[in-house]
Amino acid sequence: MDVPWKTPDWLKFVNHTGDAGILVRAPDPKELFARAAWGMFSLITEVDAIRHIDTRGIEVEAGDLSALMVKWLSKLNYQHVTEHRLFGKFQIIDINEKSLVAVVRGERLDPARHQIFTEIKAVTFHGMRFKHNEEGWEAQIIFDL
Repeated sequence: MDVPWKTPDWLKFVNHTGDAGILVRAPDPKELFARAAWGMFSLITEVDAIRHIDTRGIEVEAGDLSALMVKWLSKLNYQHVTEHRLFGKFQIIDINEKSLVAVVRGERLDPARHQIFTEIKAVTFHGMRFKHNEEGWEAQIIFDL
């Protein structure tokens, strides 16, 4: 997927038939989950155009790290789809393999300022991959468009 701006070196888009994906790298799990959210919203719109005027607390629980990632991103996408919210700043307050507490910042979609590139139907387990080594953390996430 091509986007009209330069992506950070910690984010790569993954080509997948009929879907879109991201490969995210970070030094620790907190930053990995924050960057994954940023990457997801960069598929939806130009994240740099989102003002950080509204703040929301987000909490999710799941059985393992993969399910936690799916629930985290799905909750954000649900708020985008149902409440027309766009988020551009993500702070993970606490995380372990089964729960996440975060604060997100963004604003309501403004069609005059925000171009929507695509809508994400679902965050999937298909192709989900985590890697952890001395260099840090890496996650691949595939989205159903």
